[in-house]
Amino acid sequence: MKDTENGYGGVSILLHWVAAITMIALFVLGQAAEDAADSERKTLLGLHISIAISMYLILVGRIGWRLYNGRPRVLIEQSKPLTLLAQWIPIILLAGLALMLLSGPIMVWSKGYSINIFGMIDLPSPLGKMETIHEVMEVLHKVGAKILFFAFILHMLGVLKHLIIDRDNTLKRMLVPSNKVTEK
Repeated sequence: MKDTENGYGGVSILLHWVAAITMIALFVLGQAAEDAADSERKTLLGLHISIAISMYLILVGRIGWRLYNGRPRVLIEQSKPLTLLAQWIPIILLAGLALMLLSGPIMVWSKGYSINIFGMIDLPSPLGKMETIHEVMEVLHKVGAKILFFAFILHMLGVLKHLIIDRDNTLKRMLVPSNKVTEK
């Protein structure tokens, strides 16, 4: 279950893919909501918000697990800029996600609304209506979405580089738990 020097364990792999799929779904729902008619927009935003609240558990799990577990070693030596990029992209992705998870609820609450989670739990607004804060949170949420989008693109380019150019086991390490991955 734990990561090893040579690769990721089952917990890291599960947290990575659940977070990735959830982030993609949230992005798609957010974009669809912006373009939707009012009635459909409300439904899409409700789903977006409910799923986003569940991301708190994933984010805390990922950060906690990474702090507890460390990171596997790098498979191949790369130039200093690529090494820095590889180290910072996961941090930027998590920071962008944290920004979204902070700005989103505050954006809803500062409009005076409660947050309804899948029609089961209602989180009342601790803020009341605060238009200026709402506008700032809206901007931060959009900036966070752009940060996540561009960091995701860089992450995918890195995956393609390892798959096509380096031909190493970097992708395989995120698909198969470490005790089952052999080196290049």
